[in-house]
Amino acid sequence: MKNLLACGAAALLLIIAAATQGETTPDHQRLTPVYAQTHGKAQAPVKVLVSVHPLALVVASLVAQPQVLVPANVTPHDFSFRPSDIGKIQDADIIIWNGADTEPYLARFARRWPQKHWIDVSALAEQRIHTQTSASTPATVTAPATVTAPATTSGKAMAASHQHSHDSHWWFAPPVMLALQQQLAQHLGVSAAPFQRQVEEQLAASRAQLKPLQQQGFFVFHQAYDHWVEYFGLSQLGAFTVSPEQKPGLRTLTTMRQQLLDEQVVCVFTEPQFSSALVDSVVGNLPVRRVELDPLGRHISVTQQGYPDFIQDLTQRFVQCLSPRS
Repeated sequence: MKNLLACGAAALLLIIAAATQGETTPDHQRLTPVYAQTHGKAQAPVKVLVSVHPLALVVASLVAQPQVLVPANVTPHDFSFRPSDIGKIQDADIIIWNGADTEPYLARFARRWPQKHWIDVSALAEQRIHTQTSASTPATVTAPATVTAPATTSGKAMAASHQHSHDSHWWFAPPVMLALQQQLAQHLGVSAAPFQRQVEEQLAASRAQLKPLQQQGFFVFHQAYDHWVEYFGLSQLGAFTVSPEQKPGLRTLTTMRQQLLDEQVVCVFTEPQFSSALVDSVVGNLPVRRVELDPLGRHISVTQQGYPDFIQDLTQRFVQCLSPRS
């Protein structure tokens, strides 16, 4: 009986092997999810944790279903680290964050678990600023880096100061996100080229759409878009607040009101997470376009195409708000 069962099992295995022989898997399916390799044998899928949603849009080009630390219904400005979040960090193989200055609640875990692969986007960006290297130059650190507070310049002089800005919203800086994705691809041992091509193609299309609108002045709700403004050479004339938790001063609001009356501003960008009362008090019933921007892009799905979709969506919103009235 035992010999008969053994023969039957062997025959079944031969049938399965014959049925599957010659099957092929498309390249894009082989790339995701990425699997850790140990002595040439496939292990469990690599687990990647990112601090905020926009970083997941980049990571998803390489890794299926990256985890996000800050919940979708909470802004990074309001986030408080919870004990239950420790499990997410403990479970991750790779953690991608914005550095100790922006996300101090992660700094002690970077020191506690240095054996994990920590990618500090702020350190990567700082290297780009100081060395003026190309977007393909990777950088990674295993310990917290210190960065200064976001720049507070507003008006047309803003463009001159942006080159050295330490605004922590790095997902609005396409070269930094390209470098981040390449850094992750190198660590995983896969190609970054398909993502790089997709992003470059979208950036070329966005430049063509935004170039005619570079002289159109606009306000943003809070100073989160410095890198985007600099990259595309746009004319951001001011922000209602440097960060949502800081109330603007009377002088700032008076200056912005005068710019509106002088017709220097054609568009005001609001944000879905915050009340429009502050904007209403300054803009009033003046004939100025208003368009909503979500600095976290939470309406963009976390897919392989997520970051190019994010750029396209931002571009469309800027075109909608800045285009001359017909």
